[in-house]
Amino acid sequence: MITGICALGFPTVSFAQNKDSVRVDTNKAYLNTIIDNWNSVKSRKFQLAGSSTIYGADVNTTPVADISNVMAGRLAGLYTIQSSGASGYDNATLGLRGQTPLIVVDGVIRSFTSFNPNDVKTITVMKDALSTAMFGLRSSNGVVYITTKDRAERKPFEISFSSQYGFLNNLKTPDFITGAAYARLYNEAQQNTNPGSAPFYDAATIAAYQNGTNNPFLQPNTNWYDLVYKKKSAQQRYNVDVAGNSKTYRYYVSLEHFNQDGNFITDDNNAYNTNNFYKRYSVRTNAQMDFNEDITVSLNIFGAIENNNGPGSIASPTPNLGASAIMGAIFATSPLAYAPRNPDGTYGGTAQITNNILANTISTGYIPVDTRTLSADVSLNYKLDDITKGLWAKGVLSINNYYQQYSGRTKTFAIYYPTTVAGTTTYTKSGADGTLQAGTATYSYNGQLKQTYVNFLLGYDKQIGKHEMNFLATYNNDNSLVSYIQLNQIYQNIGLTASYNYGKTYLAELAGVFAGYNRYAPENRWNFLPSLGLGWLLSNESWFKPGVVNYLKLKGTVGQTAWADPSSYYSYIQRYSLGAAGYVFGTSLGSVGGASESGVASNLQAEKALKYELGAEAAFLQNKLNVSVNYYKNRYSDLIRAAGNGYNSGIFGQTYPTENIGRTRYTGIETTINFANEKTSPFNYNVGLNVSLEKSKILSYDEQNLPYSWLYNQGSPVTAGRGYEAIGFYKTGENAANTATLQGYTPQPGDIKYKDLNGDGLINFLDAKQIGTDKPRIFFGLNFGFSYRNFDLSGLFQGILNREVQLNSLSMSAFNNSTGYVLNYTTENRWTPQNTETATLPRLTLGSNTNNTQTSNFWLRKANYLRLKNLEIGYSIPARLISKAKISKLRFFINSYNLFTVTQLDYFDPESLTTGFGNNRIINGGVTLKL
Repeated sequence: MITGICALGFPTVSFAQNKDSVRVDTNKAYLNTIIDNWNSVKSRKFQLAGSSTIYGADVNTTPVADISNVMAGRLAGLYTIQSSGASGYDNATLGLRGQTPLIVVDGVIRSFTSFNPNDVKTITVMKDALSTAMFGLRSSNGVVYITTKDRAERKPFEISFSSQYGFLNNLKTPDFITGAAYARLYNEAQQNTNPGSAPFYDAATIAAYQNGTNNPFLQPNTNWYDLVYKKKSAQQRYNVDVAGNSKTYRYYVSLEHFNQDGNFITDDNNAYNTNNFYKRYSVRTNAQMDFNEDITVSLNIFGAIENNNGPGSIASPTPNLGASAIMGAIFATSPLAYAPRNPDGTYGGTAQITNNILANTISTGYIPVDTRTLSADVSLNYKLDDITKGLWAKGVLSINNYYQQYSGRTKTFAIYYPTTVAGTTTYTKSGADGTLQAGTATYSYNGQLKQTYVNFLLGYDKQIGKHEMNFLATYNNDNSLVSYIQLNQIYQNIGLTASYNYGKTYLAELAGVFAGYNRYAPENRWNFLPSLGLGWLLSNESWFKPGVVNYLKLKGTVGQTAWADPSSYYSYIQRYSLGAAGYVFGTSLGSVGGASESGVASNLQAEKALKYELGAEAAFLQNKLNVSVNYYKNRYSDLIRAAGNGYNSGIFGQTYPTENIGRTRYTGIETTINFANEKTSPFNYNVGLNVSLEKSKILSYDEQNLPYSWLYNQGSPVTAGRGYEAIGFYKTGENAANTATLQGYTPQPGDIKYKDLNGDGLINFLDAKQIGTDKPRIFFGLNFGFSYRNFDLSGLFQGILNREVQLNSLSMSAFNNSTGYVLNYTTENRWTPQNTETATLPRLTLGSNTNNTQTSNFWLRKANYLRLKNLEIGYSIPARLISKAKISKLRFFINSYNLFTVTQLDYFDPESLTTGFGNNRIINGGVTLKL
């Protein structure tokens, strides 16, 4: 039996049958754990391709809605950022060696990651050219390869129930300034903007706010965030799993319901829910049946219905924008502007402000968003041993359908604003109180996918003495319709992989694929992409004497990958707009319609990457300590960019077309360390560390000739921003006559001062340079697990070093719209005549300040952090107490997400930053029952 590789569809190979029960928790198991490859699996010991894998038990401890959030800190090379905590929109952004990876579920490229984490069997990141080769013109960005459970783990029949309930609260709650403090700051900004003007808030008004004697309806003081944003929200998850495993069939069925109740307050008087809740109902059925010794049929079905919701607070209903509009109004509105409600309970406002935030939250109806996902995969495996032993064939058909629509169930509301004359207050109505009526909703679709994927495989596995060979040939076709207004996009691959090992000591693997994409010009549609891997298991040599080192492997891969940009929609065909005016004939000044060019056609081709990887793996102390180190170097070429840095051409009057002109380089080192004891005592433990170092460089963007060296992107990190270099604040006496200033702006003391790089006395685009660090980005994860008899504890620390972020300058500028954005982080330690030397913020002004909101390193912040990402403690009832009830396991647990964070940022969560919907801390508890 070939133990190094298992071809798809051969359950006789022991590694493939029990992947989800194999974890890094015994010293011998680690080297034999399974790594997913394209349509095959290998044991870690014989793996050549650059991949990292985690298993179902690693992710089930994380109480989150989206699969993308369980990966943070667990996989070397994978960089994750969760930028929002909004219900239903809290997925993480993934980066793999500097690129955005493909998401593959059960062998098919599918973008959705919103499903039950309990379904996960393995998650593998494929990082080098060899591991991603068979993805053809989508291989350059790497792959997150998810496989789902397909059978019972330990018994012929298993049934499991799980119930969980958790609470969510903000990691960082915005600290809005209200009352007298707000009034004083407003007066200060007013004086800085219009020196000598009468203060808007007089001393008596400020005193009333200070001592609490203000009239709450005529002199309101409202923290809008505290009024409508809940301090705490809840989530629930319930799932049932049924699984079986016998000689002729295997199956796994799961049902799940997940619910997050939303971020905003609601009104019990409404007959409907206005909150931005998220609900999901999903079902998964994976089944295999052996008709005989040669034929196996598999059928995988997944279906999910997702219901998002939101307040109907915008005129044109759009998913999530109602909630976002409310959050924007919270930040933009003065706490002293108007009362949320008048004395009689009607909504307050002013003659100018009729968009009451409270009314927008609970009295504008609602916008339901319904998403339907349905996938069906069927495959047939056929052993062809009658022709020659080891020959097999397989066919796969996958049909995927995704559709999202939203409804506008919105209504209007009226506000009543006060007018006081001679001590008498009257209220004037503005707007109308609308109603929701049955059958009056507006419906719109927001996205769709119709995908048909076919894959034909022919494999041959052969062992002759010490020679082991595996061949796998494929033709696959991925045909997708992603928009009603576009033609289908079609990816095709014709490929072959061949692997060989001699005596389980010398390893080689070769892959080649001829890959095509239909939206490029015929001469550019196809590319050949080869890759090669070599390995040497020194510990299997006869001369190797195990001692401190028990296992040692050296390996390397090289290959070419490519990326066909799906946004390049037949760009080689010139477009024209009909009906354009501007053609003049004869002596009159009138013009007639005709046709004009819409942009300039560009004969694009796929972007390319040449990838190298070298690695070493070793095991020490009788295989208890396992270490791997990998170095990679990826050179990207033919990157699609617009020449001229986005400027128009003065020659033909159009923007420059996109071309294959960019070249970049990514290099890095990834290290993993795992230590685990033998499971022979009541106390067991495992500890794992992964550290990734990533560095990038722009080699060429084919930039035009520029007058100064700092204007070029070449040589900068790919992720570096560009802007002005801040050198402090303008001082009294500095002006355009004696110092450089922003073109067209007259600076005042306390405004941000920028460096005049070219010395021409003006601050303009010629002074913009790279801002940000050149240091490599470092990210890491430390996971640990301990168990003693029936108690277990596991956790994950995750962190990032050398990370800098550009804060939104408008969000950081108090009164930038003349009323709002007044928080502790926009006002504390600002420049004033009394605080000129240690100030960290510019002076306050009313309205937009074009000088202070320029992109510059002034708003650059270090965003390093260390986070306890996940922690779980559980207790399993002793088997002797529950076995008579036919219960095999009863476990109670409490887990958490984002439990605490250490960061240099004082006011913000380092991932969500100034986002209104900041990231959440989740405390979750539950029970699992297995029969």
